[in-house]
Amino acid sequence: MKLNKKVWITITIIGLFLISMAISFAYFSARIIGNESESTIVGTAAYLELTFTDGEKQINASNIVPGWSESKTFKVENTGENTAYYVIRISDITNPYIYGSISYDIVGDNNVTIEKDTLPLMEMPVSSVIEIPVNTTHNYTITTYYNNLEESQLKDLGKSFSYTVSIEAVYKKEINYIEDLVDLSNEVNAGNSYAKTWFLQTRDLDFNNDASYKNANNMSYGDINGNGTVENIKTELTTGSGFIPIGTGTNRFYGSYDGQNHRIDNLYEYNATGRPGLFGYTSNNIFRDLTVSGSISNYSTSKDISGIIGNITIGVLYNLINEVNVYSDFAGSSVGGIIGAVVSKVYIKNCINKGTISNGNNTGGITGYNGGSLIFENSHNEGKINKNKGANAGGLLGRDNAISNSTIIVNSSNKEEIIINDNNKVAKNIGGLIGLVYGYIGIDKSHNDEKIINNTEIYNSDNDGISLCFGGLIGRISSSSATTNIINNSYNIADIGPKGNRIGGIIGYLNSGNIIINKSYNAGDLSSEIYTGRLSTILGGIIGYQISPAIIINSFNTGNIEYSGLLAPGGNYVGGLTGFVKTDSKIINSYNIGNLINVSTVSGIIGVLPSNGGANIIINNAYSNATNISGAASYGIICLSSNENTYLLSNTYYLDTSASQGANISNGENINITPKTSAYMSSTAFVNELNQNKRAIDLTTEYDGVLADYELSDWKYDSAKGYPVLDN
Repeated sequence: MKLNKKVWITITIIGLFLISMAISFAYFSARIIGNESESTIVGTAAYLELTFTDGEKQINASNIVPGWSESKTFKVENTGENTAYYVIRISDITNPYIYGSISYDIVGDNNVTIEKDTLPLMEMPVSSVIEIPVNTTHNYTITTYYNNLEESQLKDLGKSFSYTVSIEAVYKKEINYIEDLVDLSNEVNAGNSYAKTWFLQTRDLDFNNDASYKNANNMSYGDINGNGTVENIKTELTTGSGFIPIGTGTNRFYGSYDGQNHRIDNLYEYNATGRPGLFGYTSNNIFRDLTVSGSISNYSTSKDISGIIGNITIGVLYNLINEVNVYSDFAGSSVGGIIGAVVSKVYIKNCINKGTISNGNNTGGITGYNGGSLIFENSHNEGKINKNKGANAGGLLGRDNAISNSTIIVNSSNKEEIIINDNNKVAKNIGGLIGLVYGYIGIDKSHNDEKIINNTEIYNSDNDGISLCFGGLIGRISSSSATTNIINNSYNIADIGPKGNRIGGIIGYLNSGNIIINKSYNAGDLSSEIYTGRLSTILGGIIGYQISPAIIINSFNTGNIEYSGLLAPGGNYVGGLTGFVKTDSKIINSYNIGNLINVSTVSGIIGVLPSNGGANIIINNAYSNATNISGAASYGIICLSSNENTYLLSNTYYLDTSASQGANISNGENINITPKTSAYMSSTAFVNELNQNKRAIDLTTEYDGVLADYELSDWKYDSAKGYPVLDN
């Protein structure tokens, strides 16, 4: 355990989307509020009142240590004339602590229990619909926990959290049969939005099973599948165009749907009208506790298509599993396992895609396209992504187009292969988590575990000017956000190759938008054998092609990197951490251990800087211990620069071999590059030297203070690996 220090602090307000950059072990203040403005809610023919039983609406606590918990009781009364229904919500959340350190649970005397869970990253209902008869009182105990995280508390000095618990009166309707889904589709598409209504599914439903219908032979629903013949309802829903999605562009679904941990199996849609999915167009919804399987395909015009929701404006998705195989033959469509396209603010928590997702222009295991603010929390793709046409694909999200908004990814991952076989002359942006980013991106504790296989066959003049960007986490960032993008505590362990001209273990192409990459790594092998006309092929262990400022801190690459194609006119470059740098770059307390092979220039840390760059390059306390570094020109640290660039290279080390020198820097000022023997770089003495260098770096004052909120990781000796590693 590290430093333990008491702190007295007060309540502060913290931005909703802030991701804390370090776990903390601090004392803090906390409060739970019963929101007075929402303490009485008028429902239909009912009166619901939320009251804290001790008359106080807050918990105020100071000097709290890990393992602390405190409880508050409240009650909900129905003093109206009819049975009422409500949900419990958590809102007004301010939580600057590291993900998972603040959690809660709720236990009621009405058999309602909300299991211990992390404090949400966004406002959401934390219960399903609760029924309360007339003259009934429900008593609840809500407990908040500060979990025992064995980390430094220094970063949490002066921080606090708060949230509000309230209730919301709602209507309730049940889904008992397949016909109920058809009725819901007909009613919503005719204009009934069902705002404030929760639909509760009472059992498993299967479109192919007669037992899921009131009457599978009923012919009164008409020609649902559009084949010109009226057949029984089961045939109508499983042939032709199949089920008609719930909600249209004109008449969106505004209700909420709770599957109550049931399934909908064998959903079938073929060229469905509107936006294909169980739900077509939706707004202001909660979808939770539902698994859907089946097949949905699109062969017509550009559409938003998915297994569950085609197009959504504002919503919370919780505990959803998609097993629908989704296919689009139209290159302009947005295709996702759970959502086709996000229009505005959406929160996705504890959701999984298991279906195969194929084609489309923007293709994601969870979501195809984000046009708003999107949060992924504890959500994962486990379905294969096959892309034979279109531009962008990611394990979670195909394209983030939210130029003024944000995408946040926390504790989420891709666990299946992404396979690209598209030979069309179009730029590709493919990432283990996201294909293309235009807005702000924040990633924390997330990873890619499976291969990105890019088989694109485009050569010579057929590919002039086209970028093929592949990244272990993100294919390409072209962010216009004024906020610095962040990747923290995240990694890629999967191989990427064998084609592409912009390949990075974390980011393939950093085109615009500042970024900090902290405590992250690549352990996958990167390879390319493509010759791309006038474009250079560039590979880097963390970032492939970098023309926007980046800071890499406490991070490393252990994957082997190799380019084996023909020499492009512009050259081919391989770097242990960054392949090509054209602007300011800081690499601090980081290392490369992967082997580096190229037909052209190869360097242990930065592959190359252009001779006309004018960049400010800082490398401090970093090393490359690549045992095999070979190319037409090989350098231990950095290559190809000019007097237009400025340098501050301090305590930077490389393996002393006959194959490479430290650097070929024409401006020799502020350079401290030291060759070391293999025996020394494998010793505890080297570990001690790195730690001594680390202690001399003051992040609060150096580097213009942009890293004041970060800590440098310690170095330790890994006897199994035989070299120093970061204690992240």
